[in-house]
Formats: sequence, structure tokens, C-alpha cells
Amino acid sequence: MAARNTPVYTEETLAALSRPPWKLVQGIPNFRDIGGYPLKDGSGSVRREFIYRSAEPSRITDEGKILLRDTMKVSDTYDLRSMPELKRMEKETPIIEIEGITRNFVPVFMDIDYSPEKVALRYKSYSSGDLTEAYRSILQAGGKSAYRSILSHILTRPDEPLLIHCTAGKDRTGIIVALILLLAGVEEEVIAEEYALTTLGMASVKKAIWDHLIQQPLFAKGDAEAIQGLENMLSSRKETMLKTLKIIEEEFGGAKVYLEKECGFSKEDIETIRKNIVCDEPSCFPLE
Repeated sequence: MAARNTPVYTEETLAALSRPPWKLVQGIPNFRDIGGYPLKDGSGSVRREFIYRSAEPSRITDEGKILLRDTMKVSDTYDLRSMPELKRMEKETPIIEIEGITRNFVPVFMDIDYSPEKVALRYKSYSSGDLTEAYRSILQAGGKSAYRSILSHILTRPDEPLLIHCTAGKDRTGIIVALILLLAGVEEEVIAEEYALTTLGMASVKKAIWDHLIQQPLFAKGDAEAIQGLENMLSSRKETMLKTLKIIEEEFGGAKVYLEKECGFSKEDIETIRKNIVCDEPSCFPLE
């Protein structure tokens, strides 16, 4: 069996991941650029080669480190994982520190194990495929510290590319990316399709993760509800993000209000953040 989270690519997956928005950084699954998406008012697109997202990078190769630091010029990584996740994962792989890149530990939940297997058990609603309760809790917890730190980088260091990640690069990472794209002015359908790309991004490691988790006592006992919850946690359906965008609008007042009330930015700061994530270049690729 492949080591957990070590990418094993089929020819078809490798071909897909060789095109934008994907970046094939050896040893890091689900790595992509969030730039290039069109703005709905037709004024341009989201900046490319500035904000990246991925799954956790503990198995990055030396070649991947060089690509990240020297070619892509990433100055900082923002790690959204909790302390229990880090302690558990350190038993298998060490926390990666890449020379020349600053690692920022900015947990959405400091002391909660928010790994997919734990979350699948915590929220029984996952067995029905409804992840909105979990995503609501991420929105409630993430603004003041974790997301503020990332957005502060965008506000004050617009010429220094950054990488955002959690464990799978799907939930906590997906929420901050959705907020950024909403603020930029990207269509909700496009944001939801971008979120759904994680299904392809994690395809190379999903079997290894599944094989590892299914041996854990609860899943091994054949608890159908728990197994279905785990399956849903390892998926990224477009409908999930569309529901989450509705929560952002109806319960938090939209992206701008979220940044003001939950993250503590001024209206002027928010406008600067938006200016720093958009450009007047046309969209560079279609979603597939």
C-alpha cells in the first residue's frame, strides 16, 4: 500500500494535473493556483501566481521545495491545522520547515482534531452528505485569527506569493479561498466548481487515506453511518460549496461584511485586499 498522502498518479490524472490551475509540486497533493478565474463584471480576473492552495506538505520532495521557493517564489505557508492533528501526524512524518519559506501556524481550531476521520464522527449529518454545519463552524472560528493572518498578508505583502493548506486542502482551506474569490467578484458557480476540483486533486492519495482510516476501530466494525460520513468528508461536491456561499451571504452578510465583522478589517483595508487579488487580464482557462 502507498504511504499515506504520498501521491500515486494515473496517466489520466497526471495529464489533468499538468494544466492550469494545477501545479505539480512533487510530494504535495491537491496543489493549485486560485488565480485566473474571471470576474463576473467583466473587468478582469483573479491574479495568477500569487495565492496557492494545497493539502499538507509533509512529503514534499527536494525538487518540490526548489520549485516552491525558487521558481514560484512562495515566501510563506499558512498552516490551518489544529495542534492535535500536528501531534498525530508527527508520528508518521515530521513538520516541514523549508529554508527560505516562513511557515505560519494559524489554526482555525487550536485544540480540536479536525482531521477528516475525526470530523466524520463529530458531525453525524455528514452521513447524508450535508457538510454545512461543519462549514458554518469553520466560518465562526476562522475569522479572528487564522483567516485574518492570511488576509493581512494579502493586504500588506501583495508581491510575495503564499500557500494556504490544511490537511486535505478542502474544508478550512476551501472556506478562505471561497471568501477570497467572493471578495474578488467571481461568480458563485465558478467558486463552487473551483472547490470541487479537490476531488481530482486528492484522487492520487484518496485510496491510501481510505485504506489507512478504514482500519480504525469504528470504521472496521462496519458502522455504515460512520463510513458514509467518512466518504462524504473525502469528497468535494459543488453543491456543498453553493450551500456554504448561501450561508456566507445570509448569515454573515457576504464576504465584505465577514472581513469587517469577523476578521476586523476596515472598509479601506478590504478594498485594498480586493485590489491586490484582481488584475485586468482576461481569464486564462476554462473550468473542466
